[in-house]
Amino acid sequence: MSLLQPEANDSDEQVPQVYRSLNFRSLQDPYSNRDGDTMASRYSTLRAENLDTMLNGGLEKFYKKYNHLSRKINLQLPTPEVRFENLSFAVQVPATVGDYGTVGSHLGKIFTPWQKVPMKTKHALHPMTGIIKPGSMTLILANPGAGKSTFLKALAGKLQNNSKTEIGGEILYSGLRGDEIDLIKLTGLVDQTDNHIPTLTVRETFKFADMCVNGRPEDQPEEMRDIAALRTELFLQILGLENCADTVVGDALLRGVSGGERKRVTVGEVLVGGQSLFLCDEISTGLDSAATFDIIKSMRTWCKTLGGSSIVALLQPTPEVVEMFDDILMIHEGHMVYHGPRTEILDYFEKLGFTCPPRVDPADFLIEVTSGR
Repeated sequence: MSLLQPEANDSDEQVPQVYRSLNFRSLQDPYSNRDGDTMASRYSTLRAENLDTMLNGGLEKFYKKYNHLSRKINLQLPTPEVRFENLSFAVQVPATVGDYGTVGSHLGKIFTPWQKVPMKTKHALHPMTGIIKPGSMTLILANPGAGKSTFLKALAGKLQNNSKTEIGGEILYSGLRGDEIDLIKLTGLVDQTDNHIPTLTVRETFKFADMCVNGRPEDQPEEMRDIAALRTELFLQILGLENCADTVVGDALLRGVSGGERKRVTVGEVLVGGQSLFLCDEISTGLDSAATFDIIKSMRTWCKTLGGSSIVALLQPTPEVVEMFDDILMIHEGHMVYHGPRTEILDYFEKLGFTCPPRVDPADFLIEVTSGR
């Protein structure tokens, strides 16, 4: 249990500058419009053979070369160890939520507007403690509404304390609190919803996201310029979007890419930023099993090569996808049911009296156990 306790942080110790601002390459006037300089012309020198040369030997070799160049010029992003202790989240909701309204109740609200609606506290997350190690892949298994999205937003620093919400516990990133570092440059959150600029193409969306985090390739060190210029094309191929790279993303009013391709754009928009901690919320929605496997496999290669960490919430993952994760985190109604190695989870539940039947998908069995059916 001592391993789950956060290390003591000396208040007199200076916070390392590398954690205060993780954006090593500043964004310098990204909207400057020189003569004939547009987003398309700026990257028009990219050639497919250049990317094939960079990827010669596979994705792992590319990441190793990227890591070597980063260390050489001292621009390697930190790989933090995330520790959360007694993390909880509660929100104030109307006490009548879930009740059936009647004619009398609605008339009462109309003629007595001065009466305050009674409120009650709903605990989205109950106190939980754990560690996310550098270079690890963690799978979140939970039923819809169990609190996995709230947990991921808490790690990304998206939850705030106000009059209606309350965050308990502490989250440390390599011993530092979230307000002591720039979480935007450290964590990348892939949300369930696909929010994009509909008039941009897929390639332009990736390039814009890359520039917002890393700056323009010409502003980066010379040793990293070639890789930086090809980073967008790399993720287009990894996510299988090269055929629709010049198609607008679109939305409900503008026809664009398909629903599955739009979900891949959502994933790639975060991955192209190069953060050290990826938080993915149900990225398999709208994707087939083969596409999900390819994305998770590329993320695992990234984690093992560059030392980053990924926490991914999936619905009904296939056994091949589950085997690529190191740890599993199970949540049920805001309670942490299990957090530990993937190879030990079935033995853990077997000791509790829940034995996985033969020829049954372990992931489906675990979800069924926590669902109470």
